[in-house]
Amino acid sequence: MKIIKNAIKCKHCGDVIESTYRHDFVTCSCGCCSVDGGLDYLRRCFMNSEAEDYIDLSETVSDE
Repeated sequence: MKIIKNAIKCKHCGDVIESTYRHDFVTCSCGCCSVDGGLDYLRRCFMNSEAEDYIDLSETVSDE
């Protein structure tokens, strides 16, 4: 899998945040969600321990 875009949208504040390079840890304005990894890996952090805090906007393609 190749990552084209690593981004999420916070369902609480509406911020769209994107990690553009490795170890680029970005947090939304309300502090509820974070994204990390750039185009190297997909990492999500969320305050309420629920993946329902964000909408995944990442784009990937198969390595085939």
